[in-house]
Amino acid sequence: MTRQKIWQNVISLGIAALVVAVGVVIAVLSGWMFGEEKDGQTPGSSETRQAASEAQNAVPVIVQPARTMVFEQRVQVAGNILSKRYALVSARIPGTLDAIFVDEGDLVEAGKTKLFQTDSVKLTQAVAIAQEQVTVAECSVREKEALLEKTLVAKEVAEADLARYRDLSQQSAVSRQMVEHQAAQVRQLEADVRHVRTLIELAKAQLEQARLNLKIAEKDLADSLVIAPVSGRVSRRMKEPGEMAGAGEPVLRIDDLSLVEVSIFVPSEYYDQVVVGQTKMRVRAAGRDLGELPVSFKSPVIEPRLRTFQVKALLQSPPPEVVPGCLAEVTLVLASRQGLGVPAPAVQQRGGRNVVFVVAEGKAKAVPVELGWETEGWREIRSGLSAVVPVITTGQSLVDDGTPVRVVKEAGP
Repeated sequence: MTRQKIWQNVISLGIAALVVAVGVVIAVLSGWMFGEEKDGQTPGSSETRQAASEAQNAVPVIVQPARTMVFEQRVQVAGNILSKRYALVSARIPGTLDAIFVDEGDLVEAGKTKLFQTDSVKLTQAVAIAQEQVTVAECSVREKEALLEKTLVAKEVAEADLARYRDLSQQSAVSRQMVEHQAAQVRQLEADVRHVRTLIELAKAQLEQARLNLKIAEKDLADSLVIAPVSGRVSRRMKEPGEMAGAGEPVLRIDDLSLVEVSIFVPSEYYDQVVVGQTKMRVRAAGRDLGELPVSFKSPVIEPRLRTFQVKALLQSPPPEVVPGCLAEVTLVLASRQGLGVPAPAVQQRGGRNVVFVVAEGKAKAVPVELGWETEGWREIRSGLSAVVPVITTGQSLVDDGTPVRVVKEAGP
């Protein structure tokens, strides 16, 4: 046997021995592993693998604690900003507009600012005529008074003559006929005195009438110049100089911008819940938060066609950009109370019930709840949730009672 063959045999035996050794090791290891599985004493058991599988398949969720807060019953409606005090100014004396002294946007002051005037020339002439009539009536009175004085003098002379004639008649110096004639003349003068006195009374009455006519003419002239009845700004100018201004036809509109009111129309089912002076409005207009305003007016009737009623609140000294005509966003707060609340998305429907999910031992637990009011994205929990506990607010639509969950974040209250 050659040396080469000897080395070949040695190598073959070595390889065979190595294969046998590897087989023995594999058999031993397999027996140990299967034996341990039967005893249930290793980390690779079925329960461990199930727990690991559940942990891997758990739904990631975010929880947020419930909190005690104030809930409100409220109605959100759109309203209008209106003028509380305004005036539609028309001419007191119909006629042609001589001049308009203000324009739209001008500031006016009550009792001082001139607005417009009508037929001033004609009314000025009417005053002059009335003054002349007063002068004529005064002269007539003086004339009648002078006539009375003259008649009284003539009466005194006639009475003196009658006395002398009677003395002479007793002495047979004059005839009885002359005495009777003189007596008749005295009676005539007495009648003239009464007549003149009546004329004086008539003249005085005519004088008083003329004076009253003068006052009326002066009043008409004064009324032809219209003064601002309220303070504010001219918001509309409906006529121009030269046009006719009739009674009841507005020439200008003046709005007092220092006091406005918020007007809304509310559905009739809330009528008994609105109380003047107690119910509050939260108002926002022209991009400004105007705060809470108490209700100042509630319509005494409900509009039958739309089934709504009007509610108003006053706003003193509004910001410059809040003017009549602005749209107002109004929240009418009907009632408020304190209660336990959860974010509105946390409430789910399961089996026809309202539930929220809490986390217990790594699993979602459905808690049936009774709901109340909703305020600013939070739902009131009237019963079912007795403590301020975290509820699932993200991922709640993916879980059910008993679903494994994994809390990835806990949001603040």
